[in-house]
Amino acid sequence: MSPCTATSCSVPLSGGITLCHDHTTLLEEALREVPDAWQNIYVSACKLDVGAGSVGGMGGEASGSEPANLDALDKGDQLLTVLRGWVALMPGTTPHGTAPALAGWLVGQLRTLRRQDWAADLLQELRDALNACNHATDRAGEKVFAGMCPTERDGWVCDQPLYALAGRPVARCRTCGQEWDVSDWRERALTAAEYQHGTAAQISRMLSDPVTREALPQATIRQWVRRQKLNLYACDVATRRNQYLVADVRTLWAATKAAGYKRAQFVA
Repeated sequence: MSPCTATSCSVPLSGGITLCHDHTTLLEEALREVPDAWQNIYVSACKLDVGAGSVGGMGGEASGSEPANLDALDKGDQLLTVLRGWVALMPGTTPHGTAPALAGWLVGQLRTLRRQDWAADLLQELRDALNACNHATDRAGEKVFAGMCPTERDGWVCDQPLYALAGRPVARCRTCGQEWDVSDWRERALTAAEYQHGTAAQISRMLSDPVTREALPQATIRQWVRRQKLNLYACDVATRRNQYLVADVRTLWAATKAAGYKRAQFVA
């Protein structure tokens, strides 16, 4: 047996596997992040969300501002280069296509990827490239839970979590690519998820509203725990993170908001 090749990981592995389960999950999450990062790069590079430079200066000429975010374009090229380079190392492949297409193909090859001696390097390079893209784009805001994807195809329901940029009414599924109106599905998804459990961070994202931007901070959930208002549901053995029941947190949050509303009325 030999340890996982990821940095600072000593999980023993066998059978030719070089990347442990947790780091394989991180690799999958990074690959699924590529389509959104790529879209943000495109929007930022074209300045579709910020507008071009001012027009009508002295002499009636347009300003010298470049109508493109060159840094975003550069980081997008780096992301594509990283993906093409690692895809080329897979047997019998030709690294053509966009970054989302290459990332999607790699997701389907995870069983093979985690047996490559360079899998940990792929994870690190991809994470670095995505971080660089996020810093370069104008729209790399934090995402919040927006419901479960209802896409149906041949009797198969996608049912993957949807996340949306704060303030945006539309969420795009990373799995099937469909876009959905956040408000239409949010209440239904939260009702279905009430008896699910998650960490403070996961439930914070789930309950925070992506349209109204009404947010439940992780710190508030942890404060409820310290004050013994919220009970522990379970502890994930693998991550050693405490988990709580969604219904318990949602009920407590509703009661807290109701109490605050009553206090405001009394003061008024």
